Amino acid sequence: TAMTDANNPNALDYAQDDKEPLEVMEAPPKDFDMFSSVPVSTKVVKHRKLVLQNKDWNSSVHMWIVDVERKLVLMQKRSPHKDTFPNRWDISSAGHIPAGAIPIDTAQSELAEELGISLDDPDELKFQFICPAEQANDGGWNCYEYVYFLKRDSTVLKCALGTAEVTDVTWVSIEDLKKALTSQDEGYVPRVHNYIPVFFECLDKLVS
Repeated sequence: TAMTDANNPNALDYAQDDKEPLEVMEAPPKDFDMFSSVPVSTKVVKHRKLVLQNKDWNSSVHMWIVDVERKLVLMQKRSPHKDTFPNRWDISSAGHIPAGAIPIDTAQSELAEELGISLDDPDELKFQFICPAEQANDGGWNCYEYVYFLKRDSTVLKCALGTAEVTDVTWVSIEDLKKALTSQDEGYVPRVHNYIPVFFECLDKLVS
């Protein structure tokens, strides 16, 4: 299990904001390269709820917190009030990128809001790849997922949960996480087929 602290001054008091403005992106081309391509904006901005309903492409950030020495990954349990995949184990921290925002700023905001983690240096977040994940017909979003790693020591890290969004955190081994995602364990938020091998290849490089 992970250590938690009750006080998070950055926490939100709601699971999501239906009126949050999100930038609609073009659908990914077939030759989209997860290491070099970037999403193309349509220049259209819509409320979050409409983007979800319309299955529009948008962008999000994924921050995976990793204990490199012990080969552990921090997982969060999503609130029962989340609009997609409630009550499931998920990425350490994640969120949609509001219109006009840049990924690294959103990443820092989400870490503070969900886990009470403030970074002294944004360069601690190590960018890995962008995965176009088509999940709108499977209970999720059509989303370009910007993936980052953040190294932390599981024996000292304390999380202050933003309980409107996150109800629990725990450390899992990389091996157990791989089993859960590849077997599509229903206790976990699913990741698309093209995300999983690239993610674990990058993760193995990080901890080796």
